[in-house]
Order: sequence, then C-alpha cells, then structure tokens
Amino acid sequence: MNKKDALLRNAMPLLQWDEQKYATGFAHIDEQHRELFDGLNGLTLFLQNSLVTDDDENQGKVIELLYFLGEYAMKHFRDEEEIFAQCGHPMALVNKEAHQAFFEKFLEYNDNLAHAVFSRDILMQLHIFLNLWLVNHIVKIDTGLRECAGKPGMETFLQNSRLQARKQGVFSKFLALFARK
Repeated sequence: MNKKDALLRNAMPLLQWDEQKYATGFAHIDEQHRELFDGLNGLTLFLQNSLVTDDDENQGKVIELLYFLGEYAMKHFRDEEEIFAQCGHPMALVNKEAHQAFFEKFLEYNDNLAHAVFSRDILMQLHIFLNLWLVNHIVKIDTGLRECAGKPGMETFLQNSRLQARKQGVFSKFLALFARK
C-alpha cells in the first residue's frame, strides 16, 4: 500500500446517524437516509479493505453497489419530493434541483467507471462526493421537513412513514457482497 492509499484509508470514517442532526420528522425518510448511510458505509468498507479495485470481481461489486445506490436514491428522492410538494414547503424546488444536480454528477462518475476508466482514484472521488453531498443535503435541505411534520393534512404521510420505516433495510443483504473474504 502506498502512502496516498494509507492516508485516504484512514481519512474515511463511517457515516454515523445522529437523530438530532439529521431527523426530518418523517420516519420513512429518516430510514431511507440511514439506508443511504449504510450503502455509503459499504463503499467505505470496500475501499478500506480492498487494495485491488481493478480486478473483475471487485469491479462487478462496485458497479452493482453504485447501480443499487442510484436506484435507491431515485426512489428516495421521489418520496422526499412528494412530501415537500404535499406540504407546500418553500424549499421544494431547491430540493428537486439539488436532486437533479446530484444525478448529473453521479451519472458522470458512473459513466467513467462503467466505460473501462475504472480506477481507485475515480472511485475515491465518487465516494467523497457522495458522502459530502448526502450529509450536506440532509442538514441544509431535508431537515426543513421538520416544520411539515406537524402541519394539518400530513397525518397520513406520518402514519405511512412509520409503517414503511418498520420494514427491514434494503442494504442488509446487499452489503454481504462487501464482506471481507
């Protein structure tokens, strides 16, 4: 392992859920955020535990994880945008535009990784982008949903939110791909 890899490995802490800092007031949105944290933590663990990212097996794992994260993020963004719109939140458009900008950048990284430009450096850049984007987006935009949780007419969303949050996390089985052999 070279010095750069050693430094990067030590500089990648796992994301930790903090209810005070990240909670939105909607249980299923918070659970989806936790799932996204878990998915990114899976990528972190992969990067920390794997020195080789250019063999076929590891490339397949990474591409599958990124595809899964992208699909999950799209579903999450739809759910979140629906709540922002339903409660008439003033940040609804800003939120939607942030999601669109996220996907443009995410797809750019995915294209680079999928078209034989697969490198540890690109994967590390993507990892940093995903972690920073998610945490900043939750703190600066998504926590604005707290003011919607108590509004009239949001009871149905809150009840559905509690029911959906009780379902088992989607990443639990998937992250087994990244278990160290």
